[in-house]
Amino acid sequence: MNVIVVGAGAIGGTVAVLLRQAGYDVSIMCHSAASKEKIEREGFYLHGAKGDHRAHFTCYSSTQELGDQKFDIVLIATKYAQMAECAEMMLPFVSDSGLVVGMQNGILTEGLGEIVGRERVVGCMIGFGATKNDVNDVTMTSLGEFYIGMLDGRKPRNLEVFAEMLKSVLPTKITPDIKGRQYSKLIINSCINAVAGITGKTLGEILKDNRARDLFLNIAREGMAVAKAMKINVPKYGAVLEYKMLALGNNKVYNGACKMVVGMVGKLYGAVKPSTLQSLEKGEKTEIDVLNGYFVENGTKFGVPTPVNTKLVSMIHEIEAGKREMTSDNLAEF
Repeated sequence: MNVIVVGAGAIGGTVAVLLRQAGYDVSIMCHSAASKEKIEREGFYLHGAKGDHRAHFTCYSSTQELGDQKFDIVLIATKYAQMAECAEMMLPFVSDSGLVVGMQNGILTEGLGEIVGRERVVGCMIGFGATKNDVNDVTMTSLGEFYIGMLDGRKPRNLEVFAEMLKSVLPTKITPDIKGRQYSKLIINSCINAVAGITGKTLGEILKDNRARDLFLNIAREGMAVAKAMKINVPKYGAVLEYKMLALGNNKVYNGACKMVVGMVGKLYGAVKPSTLQSLEKGEKTEIDVLNGYFVENGTKFGVPTPVNTKLVSMIHEIEAGKREMTSDNLAEF
């Protein structure tokens, strides 16, 4: 199958390199001519959880360079702010039976389907972590798995073929309920990103603080209250994060177990800088509005209070605007 990755950042770069190493025909759509030239000249480097790799690609920096090519798989791995524009840009280059895969944070599959057609859009839950070091250099910080699925739960042949491709990267499962799987990842993503963002600390550093662990639970508890109102069935994330137990409220035994698990996560991935923290350090806009902001927006819509997530979104926007510092002292406001 003919594959193009649009946005070769941390996620897109990792997937592109590992698919290429597995022998698949993969091209990259770069954000600039300079990026294209560097990747084609030096190759793309991947380090970390799956070893060291270097792959070479045919790259493009504009759709004019694509000619009359058609792609069977279009992986859109940009940030959410660029997703719609990139989808519209690539739509003429999708083959008749082609699939367009959204690989962003948040739950954006329905919006992508409105652009490219619900019959060809694929939602993806990404379970691994990665950090971009340079235009052509990425570190895979943790392993994980993929869940993929169509909006209507169908499992067409081309989706099964795509799943086999992704298995060369990480374990991959097709799910009839991709929104539930994405929501499960959204909860842990919102916890990690928001707390790292307001403190300016790595995952390991913040999770040494019991206040941060309490904040994780409160973020997740509000997220699950919103999911209940939206009638979303949220499966557990990984082997141990069974969010449905949060319905027990302030159950001391479960809360204690959760905080212990969170602490173990901090020890395993202590050096990881979540994407929100990376963006803030670079002076860039974050994706907080499709992370914790998703709970706030839908909490308002469905009448569910989300004071913790509302405050976190506000804090991150203040940091973006230079009106607040990143410091552990921000935890005291909760």
